[in-house]
Amino acid sequence: MDRMGQIFSGMVMNEAIKDKEKEFEGSLVPTDQEKEAYYRDEEKEEDSEDDDDFKLDDEDSLNVLEALKAKRLKEMKKEAKEMVENKAKGHGDYREITQDEFLPTVTKSKRSVVHFYHKDFERCKIVDMHLREIAKTHLEARFICLDAEKAPFFIGKLQIQVLPTIILFIDGVAVDRIVGFEELGGEDDFDTIILTRRLVMSKILDAKTKAEEGRISIKKGGHRSDSDDDEY
Repeated sequence: MDRMGQIFSGMVMNEAIKDKEKEFEGSLVPTDQEKEAYYRDEEKEEDSEDDDDFKLDDEDSLNVLEALKAKRLKEMKKEAKEMVENKAKGHGDYREITQDEFLPTVTKSKRSVVHFYHKDFERCKIVDMHLREIAKTHLEARFICLDAEKAPFFIGKLQIQVLPTIILFIDGVAVDRIVGFEELGGEDDFDTIILTRRLVMSKILDAKTKAEEGRISIKKGGHRSDSDDDEY
């Protein structure tokens, strides 16, 4: 029965991957407007070059466009496969694990975000709130938490002295950590984007927006700001 269950799970995952690939592939079909825009851009670039410079003809331009589409499609199919596989591992959720589950969990996923907390610390609850939100949209990493009182071995092994502490793992190796709120503004009411940016900086997350990349300023409250007051 276990063998049949594994086969069935594999079939379901393969179908999910195919569905995602079709979804991405459909979004790459260029419209007439997109083709015209591409050729207009090519003409502008050609006009700005010297007459002696080499110019692509229509057929070459089309080949370049098709090559770029094929490359992007391959990348998107890979992303779709990783997304489905990550969801099967528990990515997309933020949940608590036990000390015995720690090593199997952080070594199973490429990237992991682990929050060591104490149930009576308010700041740990704040971290829980933010990580739960981030986990929903960043399936590239696994988000988990561990009760420090119930994980004495790893508290000692990882030399954790202050809570909350977030330790970031890549391929099961600790590569960075966030201790307390000092790097997050030092106050309890920081916005989720601040923690997201910190995780992006550590290469644990892939930036999905300019705000997550840190390319636009964010006013307190999570809104884009045109002024310099209270900006991050």
